[in-house]
Amino acid sequence: MSQFKGAKIAYVVFALVIFSLVVNIVYLGVTGKHLISSGDIKAFAKSRGKVETVEYATRGEIYTSDNEVIATNVQKFKLIAVVSSKRPGYANKEAHVTDVTKTANEVAPIIGMDPVEMAQKMQEAIDKGKYQVEFGNYGNNLSANQKKQIEETKLTGLEFEEATSRNYPLGDFCSYIVGYAKSVEENNVKSLVGEMGLEAIYNDTLAGKNGYKVYQKDAKGYILPNGILKQQDAVNGQDIYLTLNSSLQRDLDYSLAVEASGAQATKAAAVIMEAKTGKILALSSYPSFNPNERNIEDYKNFFFDTAYECGSVFKSFVYASSIESGLYDGSALYESGKYDYGGSRPIRDHNNGAGWGSISYDEGFYRSSNVAICNLLEKGYTNRDDLIDTYEKLGFFQSSNIDGFESTSGVALYETDKSRAAYLTTGFGQGSTVTMLQLLRAYSVFANDGKMVEPYLVDRIVDKENNEVTYSGKTQFSEKIFSSSTVAQVRDLLKGVVNESMGTARKFALDNGVQIIGKTGTGQMVGENGTYSTTDYTKSFAGMAPYDDPQIISIVVFQGPDNDTTTHQANIIKNVVPTALSIVSSYNAADNETATEEYKLDSYINQSVNFVKSKLESKTLNVQVIGNGSTVIEQFPEAKSKVTKNDRVFIKTESSDITLPNFTGWSRKDVLTFGSLSGLNISIDGGNGLVASQSLPEGTILHSGDALTITLQ
Repeated sequence: MSQFKGAKIAYVVFALVIFSLVVNIVYLGVTGKHLISSGDIKAFAKSRGKVETVEYATRGEIYTSDNEVIATNVQKFKLIAVVSSKRPGYANKEAHVTDVTKTANEVAPIIGMDPVEMAQKMQEAIDKGKYQVEFGNYGNNLSANQKKQIEETKLTGLEFEEATSRNYPLGDFCSYIVGYAKSVEENNVKSLVGEMGLEAIYNDTLAGKNGYKVYQKDAKGYILPNGILKQQDAVNGQDIYLTLNSSLQRDLDYSLAVEASGAQATKAAAVIMEAKTGKILALSSYPSFNPNERNIEDYKNFFFDTAYECGSVFKSFVYASSIESGLYDGSALYESGKYDYGGSRPIRDHNNGAGWGSISYDEGFYRSSNVAICNLLEKGYTNRDDLIDTYEKLGFFQSSNIDGFESTSGVALYETDKSRAAYLTTGFGQGSTVTMLQLLRAYSVFANDGKMVEPYLVDRIVDKENNEVTYSGKTQFSEKIFSSSTVAQVRDLLKGVVNESMGTARKFALDNGVQIIGKTGTGQMVGENGTYSTTDYTKSFAGMAPYDDPQIISIVVFQGPDNDTTTHQANIIKNVVPTALSIVSSYNAADNETATEEYKLDSYINQSVNFVKSKLESKTLNVQVIGNGSTVIEQFPEAKSKVTKNDRVFIKTESSDITLPNFTGWSRKDVLTFGSLSGLNISIDGGNGLVASQSLPEGTILHSGDALTITLQ
């Protein structure tokens, strides 16, 4: 009986279990959730059965017009020390730091950290029961070579996290234009994001688009073979090629830094543009910054963002308007010194109102007479409406956009202040403000038969996957603003400023016989109290060369005390303008010949020196080996860089012995590249020409840190 009763109970329990399962299956089918746990089975299955990985896009690179890499990507590593003894070992080997002192003594010198500080960090982490410890800036952004050195110590508990970082091999090379990108992480996805300059403006173009892969996992969480369920390929970023010439940019950067420092300028900037195309060949700011370090004090881009009272460089446009009216007579006389317009005090010439007696209007331009401008504006040589219309056509007092850079507008004082004084002072660059961009563009009217050319920086954008050009910069001209005869007369006036004995720009005359023309200007700076400073000025030069058919236009601006500023600015012009003219000439020659075949460099790291040298020389490249080793550990230009016939390519070996080459005929750029790769402390004397001599002879064996002096012609 009891047996029958037990069987009956078992049957009932079994029936209830079956019933529960049936009900749960029905509920699961309707709701997708478990009846008892209410858990989302679909989500559970998804979380247990699939894994998604990010396929990272490669950020595009930024190049000069002559294919030198300005911004590129490098693999960097973060050092992590596992200090917990709970970390399981492997193959009878510990997997954590077992000797804090030894580890610190061997690793700290590699990462530039104090061994005592490193040992303290690890010991503190151990004492607090932490699993691992990192080493701040010392342990971040380590190079592949540093990682290799640490691994060669065979110390336990040292691991690395890999990340891609942005590298700027040329340092502060046109840094306010290039800007920088930094590494960010969001939702466990790492990326490089542009924060400033071209890196920010063209971030989407450079960044590309990440892809992904979705894999099927088994019950134990392992990815199944051929278990890709879904995927989207990454789209790599595109490369940007600028109009900047690497040699000219380096020369301008160097010259501006030297001369601005010599003049004790607080700020300075200089630009050189190809007059017939609008291509900006070089653009420098002082002080600058290194985007690798981001040691930025002022984020304002002087060329685009700073509007200032430019002084007498503005007079060229008042004279041009007067000539265009047909009423200008350059030989007519006026009384220089002071001009009484009815205000509280008269307008004075820059020699404290002494003037030069009764002089011609042409001479007034050479001497940069403010009183000449007042006479032109009020004696019927031009009229207010026509002149203001000319200002507008020339692009003054208007914002603009150049390759994504928003330029400030400046201020036309006469628009808010209807007084005679505001109108008159604008004519000689006082009261109203303009930008370097506006001046550069406006002066191009005198190089292009009365038409302005629009400056630009981005030459082309290239899809690196198929080498397709997706964007090309174009030369753009304005309508004709001045007649050919007006342009010719203004160029004659600008020539007189440099050539005539009374001209204010005599110091800017070139030493090579090429005729440069231009105009100087001095503007007062407004102090913190809102009044004009009695010690600080804005000194400018706007020039072009050669006189008869200008090929380049240059603007140089210094702000700060006048410590023989004109001489320092003239030194810049003398140093860089001949080089700029030579570059434009070579460009023009290349346009008339069959294009030179380009060769894209591969990565030669860890390859045989002899093999690489032979391969590159077969492409008619000039190979310079640094060190006496047998294996390539570094190269410049980097992989994927484009070079042409006779370009110099540097390959560095593992050897610490550096045999000096014969540097005669090398450019400053190549010497600096050799110094950077070799670690030699190279000092450069002389101008900006080619190497004339070296302090140690060819064949001398040196080592990193040794000194060498190079003299340029």
